[in-house]
Amino acid sequence: MSIKFNKNENLTIEQLQLQNEKLKEEHKVLEAQIKAVEKKVIGFLWLFWFIPILGWVVYTVIYSKRKQSPEYLKVMLPIKEEITINELQVMHNNILIEKKDIQ
Repeated sequence: MSIKFNKNENLTIEQLQLQNEKLKEEHKVLEAQIKAVEKKVIGFLWLFWFIPILGWVVYTVIYSKRKQSPEYLKVMLPIKEEITINELQVMHNNILIEKKDIQ
């Protein structure tokens, strides 16, 4: 696993803020991808909610098995990894912005 984390020590505050905005937009796109994949995983399982207690049990069992399947993990892990890297980059940029504001 290679992490493409930029330290950005030499960037100005404006450049760091622009990069944060880009990362946040990318984060929104990745979240939309996660929602699309989860919709595929759920499929027609929501119909089980019409059967009160038994439907909930069946829904929970099938949904958890689908989420643990290798096909789901192959798709979701890279997306979640990218989201984590983006969040760390935004946090690092915010720390740099605070340090540069103080100076």
